[in-house]
Amino acid sequence: MGPVRRCILPLVVGVIGVVSGPALPRSAQAAPPGSAPIKPAAKPASAPPPTQAKPARSGPAPTAKNASSTSSTAAKSVTRTSDTSVRRAVAGGPTLDDTSAGADTPELRALHAAERELFPPASPALGSPWPQELPFPVATTEDRPRVHASGLSPAPPASSPTQAEGAKDMAWLSKLEMPDLPIRWDARVIKYLEFFKDDPRGRSTLTTWFRRSGRYRESFRKVFRKKGLPEDLTWLAMIESGFEPIARSPVGAMGLWQFMPDTGKIYGLSQDRWVDQRMSSAAATEAAADFLADLHRRFGSWDLAMAGYNMGYGGVLSAVRRYNTNDYWALSKLEGSFPWETTLYVPKILAAAIVAKNLAAFGYQDVTPEAPLEGEDVPVGPGIALSSVAQACGVTTKELEQLNPELRASRTPPSAQDDWAVKVPVGKASGCTQNLAKAKREQPVTEKYVVRFGETLEQVAQARRVSVAKLVELNAIAPGEVVRGGTVLLVPKDSSVADKPAPVDPKKTTDKPVVVVPQDVFVYPDRRRVFYRVQVGDTVRDVCATFKVTTDELRRWNDIDPSARLVEGMTMQIFAPRDADLARTVVLGESDVRMVVAGSDDFFHHWDEKGRRRVVVTAKAGDTLESIGKQHGVTTNLMERINRRGRSEALAPGERVVVWVPGNGAATSANAQAALTRPGSGSVATPEPTPPLGAAPSPELLPPLP
Repeated sequence: MGPVRRCILPLVVGVIGVVSGPALPRSAQAAPPGSAPIKPAAKPASAPPPTQAKPARSGPAPTAKNASSTSSTAAKSVTRTSDTSVRRAVAGGPTLDDTSAGADTPELRALHAAERELFPPASPALGSPWPQELPFPVATTEDRPRVHASGLSPAPPASSPTQAEGAKDMAWLSKLEMPDLPIRWDARVIKYLEFFKDDPRGRSTLTTWFRRSGRYRESFRKVFRKKGLPEDLTWLAMIESGFEPIARSPVGAMGLWQFMPDTGKIYGLSQDRWVDQRMSSAAATEAAADFLADLHRRFGSWDLAMAGYNMGYGGVLSAVRRYNTNDYWALSKLEGSFPWETTLYVPKILAAAIVAKNLAAFGYQDVTPEAPLEGEDVPVGPGIALSSVAQACGVTTKELEQLNPELRASRTPPSAQDDWAVKVPVGKASGCTQNLAKAKREQPVTEKYVVRFGETLEQVAQARRVSVAKLVELNAIAPGEVVRGGTVLLVPKDSSVADKPAPVDPKKTTDKPVVVVPQDVFVYPDRRRVFYRVQVGDTVRDVCATFKVTTDELRRWNDIDPSARLVEGMTMQIFAPRDADLARTVVLGESDVRMVVAGSDDFFHHWDEKGRRRVVVTAKAGDTLESIGKQHGVTTNLMERINRRGRSEALAPGERVVVWVPGNGAATSANAQAALTRPGSGSVATPEPTPPLGAAPSPELLPPLP
């Protein structure tokens, strides 16, 4: 869950045309309303999304004899296990199911599994009346007017059963103390209250969350109080992350408040490989409060503000305008207005706030909250390990990591211009600064190194004359992590490195790398042609910005689709203008490579690993690709691939057909030999894709598609 997660699968019953809006805070950009995808229901990636119950087929109903068989068949049709890791490798990142999953914690998974039971596909659609469970007026306090409107549909006809004949007794609700958020007695709120009160799964989940809430709730309330916002917005974080600061969703939302990267930046949360303030309790809570305040100013309703936090404010605006109502509860019952998750999101938060206000009434009075995570700030210089700070303060490194989860590498960011405030346990800051200065003198001397665009970790290690393992240790580089251009790394300081060139591996200088270029020739007298090898995670936008060229130019120079993902190992031909700073990039010049034109004989001979020869034969009447292939010992599949047509398609007499004749001493047919010397049978350019370049990268490191 979290603000504005992408919604790929329609999760609302009978959805027609899901509304979308600018992704805040889970979207990748803050665009005008109506442009961002909607956040889906948060649930395990392997679970199928709730869908509307299919209408019964015409024909006789199953009898008792075949009922079990029918049930078994239905069960088998939805029982399917897929290999998630392989699927992510195929997708090059999060899969379709991943995009509909929220923060991954055991409690959130259990809650979402229970929701599929509480609100099954067989339940009334959100556009139809909900059960009438509140026939009485409910008042909050004696000095306020009684609320006679429940927000539910009109009462059923008089012929319906009365409360005494089986309706639930809801009188206990009138005795509850209300939170500082406006409460609407909707059936979904009631159902969540009953789930948290009576269902063992709901009680287990809330018990864990209420216990964990002790770490943060007072500091959260203090922030909301300072900004004049309802303090019970605190429980929105519980529904988002279960009060887990390192919770992460497959689509990249992070932290207690589940901010997406771009929205976090909009609200001032720094993010790089060293620090991610979305995981900082203090910084992220300030950002979430500001965002919720902005949403409330936009809508004037806390219900819509929370809905906007979940699905994007643009999506809410679009729904309000489309259905001509600004009532969240009315919109949540209209077909196609909100995604399924958003129709449950606000009731869930309100129910949690009511329970938190009435712990004894719901049986949670004995839950002991954990101690608050409080700390004192100690100014620490850039690039200092938390282990050194812990030693100076007389505490464990684990304690500091818990107080500073935003420090991803357990070290202050080396790119920081000033000292970084590290939180230490209360009472431990005294004398820490002096001890830290002493410990710093005993540490190996390091310095900052800015990685060039296109530079690999191996190249950095070679340039700095240090092992890759040492760089990994110094910078806490995770397995599969790709170091991108512009990243600041810590490297051992060695004054001799600047004076002596890095050693050159003679094995790597014997042959120039081959670069495949399009058949078109480009000439720019005022530009320099260079070649850039694509690294994992590179985008067309990154390459164009680095080399100061346009997307259209890069497309024409390399025959690429700008909307598709760049694959690592591709080599881009770039005509860089004079003002492009090539010193910050890793490129090869024209003299450093061997260029091969795509589709040329040179291209074919370079990539063919089986010693085959490319010949062109002339078809006779009745010939097909299959028959010609058999004559020359070439498989039908390969003939189809080479000539781009069906194997059984009749060829016109005199039509030219390309054959890759087996080589390396294999027998060559007389027809093929004759074709080699036949006039007019010269090679025809037939472009072929380059073969695979090795193992797939870590999918989580790839950027989203445009």
